[in-house]
Amino acid sequence: MGRRVVFGLPLLFWGLWLALLILWMGRFVISFMSMYLVKDLHVDAGLAGTIVSMYGFGGIFGCLFGGSLSDRFGRPAMIIAGELGAAAMLVLLSFIDDPMVMGAMLLVYGAISSIPTPAIAAYIADVVPMRDQKRAYTLQTWAVNFGFAIGPIIANQLVKISYTLMFYAEALILVVATGLLAFFFHEARVHAARTVGGTVVKTRPADAVGRRNVSMLANYRRALTDWPFLSMVVLMFGYTIAYFQMTSGLPIAMTGLGMGTDQYSVLLTINGGMLCLLQIPAIAVFNRMSNTRVLVLGMLMTAFGYMFQIGATTWHGFAVATVLWTLGELGTFPIAATTVANLAPAETRGTYQGLYNLVWALSNGAAPLVGGWVISGFGGRVLWICCTAMFLFVAAGLYATKGARERAITRNLRAADLEG
Repeated sequence: MGRRVVFGLPLLFWGLWLALLILWMGRFVISFMSMYLVKDLHVDAGLAGTIVSMYGFGGIFGCLFGGSLSDRFGRPAMIIAGELGAAAMLVLLSFIDDPMVMGAMLLVYGAISSIPTPAIAAYIADVVPMRDQKRAYTLQTWAVNFGFAIGPIIANQLVKISYTLMFYAEALILVVATGLLAFFFHEARVHAARTVGGTVVKTRPADAVGRRNVSMLANYRRALTDWPFLSMVVLMFGYTIAYFQMTSGLPIAMTGLGMGTDQYSVLLTINGGMLCLLQIPAIAVFNRMSNTRVLVLGMLMTAFGYMFQIGATTWHGFAVATVLWTLGELGTFPIAATTVANLAPAETRGTYQGLYNLVWALSNGAAPLVGGWVISGFGGRVLWICCTAMFLFVAAGLYATKGARERAITRNLRAADLEG
């Protein structure tokens, strides 16, 4: 099973890809949480941002330990445990109406739901050859974006009946997708034992790279002293804390201008829909460019989109801005993930991905906090000015550090070719 190739990529990759597609169709609770708190629980915008930020802060623990644990115990165990735990937490969240208790439970939910993230990213690097990883991570991002485009449509219909329904719907989708993953991982293990001349030869499945007696502390030490990787992590933190204003600051700003879930959900659908249409055709363009060039151009286009948002006061203005920063996102997510995978040694892939995804968790926590309080104190225009400046700074930083990063990737590529 691990050796079969479909459309140029291993079958092991496509099994995960299908599950991700289903999972992300149901990832909508956090995107609508700010509006839920403001409209249903009557929470102040600044406090709502603080409460939602607990989800991101919880993700710090899931990302920090999920990746290293997957190096130690394997990717499937971490993925399945995290997704089922997240489904249980969603059901619990549906019964909470106290804002302070909600914040505490979002902290726990964020920790559990983030455990699979680095394991999934490391799994892709395990089963896909290094030269094909740019395509694999782009297809992974496509699956996420397709689900992200469909999810808001589903959620918007659910919240018209009751906000509680969106909690149950996401929990159900997580359980179904995790069942599919459990079956797939089982089949992968079964096919790892092959009969050769009447003798069963047990081989390690391609997705079991993480099951080793590794030192988690040594892996952390190695990652934290890897300058090309560490500089990438720091710069991407600047990017994500500004970019995640699309799901924290943006809905609050739109609510303040008299717009609601209908207008906001359409923007998310525009974002996901454009990425679904353009992501796969863009693979050919990305393959002709260096990772750094794709990332820098993406940052500049994102800055242009947020710059346009500075003067937006109507839904149409925000829609134009969404189109612009979506074009910037097109290559940023998959190429950043590919770069991290290319930088990571095989035995520390989970740890590297965990630390990289820690950036996203920190941003998920900090972005609502920053966005809510900046809008409350200075207004949405100041928030978009700060975001634009951050994107420009990150673009300059990526360009300045490209040499060390590209030399490290070249060394790893040569090593992979020798092993192959």
